[in-house]
Amino acid sequence: MAYWAVGGLLFVLAGAVLEPFLPLELSRTLGQRLLSVAFRVFLTFLRACGVYECEYIGFEALHGLKGGLIIAPNHPALWDAVFILSKIHGLRCILKASLMHNPFLRGGAKLAGFIPNKPAHKMLQRSIEALRQGDRLLFFPEGTRTLKHQQCINPLQGGLGIIATQSCAPVWPVFIETNSDYLSKGWPLWRLPNKKIRMRITLGEPLASPPDESAAAFTQRLHEVFSTELGKLA
Repeated sequence: MAYWAVGGLLFVLAGAVLEPFLPLELSRTLGQRLLSVAFRVFLTFLRACGVYECEYIGFEALHGLKGGLIIAPNHPALWDAVFILSKIHGLRCILKASLMHNPFLRGGAKLAGFIPNKPAHKMLQRSIEALRQGDRLLFFPEGTRTLKHQQCINPLQGGLGIIATQSCAPVWPVFIETNSDYLSKGWPLWRLPNKKIRMRITLGEPLASPPDESAAAFTQRLHEVFSTELGKLA
């Protein structure tokens, strides 16, 4: 909590200093890099303390890619975005609107150009425009953390399908596996894990939407990919 409190304050100060004097694109790029570094330092500390182990698979496929794309992970735990943002640079996250006002997260999220998920029509518009301009988005298609009774993945929300079909940007599914319920839906922030957390995060093959595909059809196709791959991994 001390790390997040100090980091949140520093990002608020950084935004106050950088945003008025730097072009928007430059300040956003700098904010994304600073946030990625802050998350890597945080995770390095936790790994050194023996809290977790994480294996990344297949992310070299993103090296050298240009243009807009969407990273779409499943969402078993609250800290999933931290692992993804520490691994992939230059991501703008679609974030819950309430978290944009969280004092620990607001400064970094604003500086990095994160997009609040409400109101929905503005989120869709801003996301599509960002992808057409060549930005990369991090979008959790479940909309919330995976519920235990759903086993592999929740039903997907429709927003990602609309964005993918309207922007024609490729969607890269990411499959997150963990042996722990730590920070899952209903897990209190103050409750520590009862065993070492082991994670495996795998980048899947990209999905592109053909011109005649509906948003609902794309969403269903993406859900089938998640169900199949997460079922195999389990």
